[in-house]
Amino acid sequence: MIHAKARKKLGNFVLDAEVHDEGFISLLGNNGAGKSTFLNVIAGILRGDESYVQIGSVDVTNKSIEKRSTVLVTPQSYIPHLDVEKHLIWGATVQNHSLNYEEVIEVKKALGIDYSGKLQKLSLGMQERVALATAILAGPKLILIDETFSNIDNKVDFVSKFRQLCADRKTDVIFTTQFKEDAQFSDHLYEMSAGKSTRII
Repeated sequence: MIHAKARKKLGNFVLDAEVHDEGFISLLGNNGAGKSTFLNVIAGILRGDESYVQIGSVDVTNKSIEKRSTVLVTPQSYIPHLDVEKHLIWGATVQNHSLNYEEVIEVKKALGIDYSGKLQKLSLGMQERVALATAILAGPKLILIDETFSNIDNKVDFVSKFRQLCADRKTDVIFTTQFKEDAQFSDHLYEMSAGKSTRII
């Protein structure tokens, strides 16, 4: 269960958003709506002027990024010089999460990662698959996904399998999108406009 409320003034823009839900949660809105800013506050990258973040039963508002059991994934969230196999276990190593190779194989198979090589030589869609798989294997309680489903082929199938992997691990997800059709993936939908969030379902 995620309880997040954030207020942040950035120049003329004011973020005043909140989420209180669990499962697979989408934030729908146009560029400039405040979606990324909200995720950055939840992740602890950006400190809100007034904010509160609770993940499960733990108040993480004042915890460092490393101690929030949260992973933020963006289209740039990959390490170019690592090969696929090393990248997949990198997140678990950073998070001190115990990982067995059977789990790596399961996630690779489910998410269609049947290729190798350094991340910098892969297509954007392939890089994003690896980054999202790495996030799952890191074992966080919350994964924040900022516009990272949009470049993946067979998106409906991929998101369905990604969602199931997260559900099996009791990992909550908040993902941002500009496309209304992506709402089909979510348990709960919030629309964002001019920094404000509205719960739709």
